[in-house]
Amino acid sequence: MLRDPYRQLFLAANSISYGQNLAGLAGLASPAQKLIERLGLGFGQRVLMAGLAAPGILPNLRLKLGLAGQLLILDDRPDAFGDVSRYDADWVVLLKAKSSAIPVPDSSLDVVLCWSSFLSLGDMAPSAEEFFRVLGPGGKAIIAHGAPGAPAEEPRPCPFRLERLFLEAGFSRIDFEENREAFLLEASKVPGFYLNLSPAGRA
Repeated sequence: MLRDPYRQLFLAANSISYGQNLAGLAGLASPAQKLIERLGLGFGQRVLMAGLAAPGILPNLRLKLGLAGQLLILDDRPDAFGDVSRYDADWVVLLKAKSSAIPVPDSSLDVVLCWSSFLSLGDMAPSAEEFFRVLGPGGKAIIAHGAPGAPAEEPRPCPFRLERLFLEAGFSRIDFEENREAFLLEASKVPGFYLNLSPAGRA
């Protein structure tokens, strides 16, 4: 049993074990680390990771969110979670459900993150609508794709299709960037502004 309170605090704030943390960091390529830095994640945020396509980034996410933050991982595949259950249960919440029916209250999250997983979610339009529902004012849905560690054969999303998809879901600001290393799209839920471009909303 660890008796050093400072070491205990460090482990609680960063990962289940120091060795596991170092292994996760060492396994990430530099471009992936840089992309994580650009996501704008902050201390104490509640983040939902929809689809666990890149478990190697979990130690870095923990470093970003800190002891006060919480990561919810959503995946409906039977064997999706693997060793993730070894993480501190107070920090990681595992949700076995579809992204089109997220079992969390309205406006309860700061960020929804899909890391090389959005195209595999299946029902993309209902998923985008659910992302809008669970995010609080000022919240962001982030689609990061094609970073090192992602399946090489997996195609990147079409930014214009995603832009339309998220606008129809109610998001009011869409920013995206694409280069040889990665694809990044951010859909923001601007407080007090709702743009419904869906057929039902235009009727």
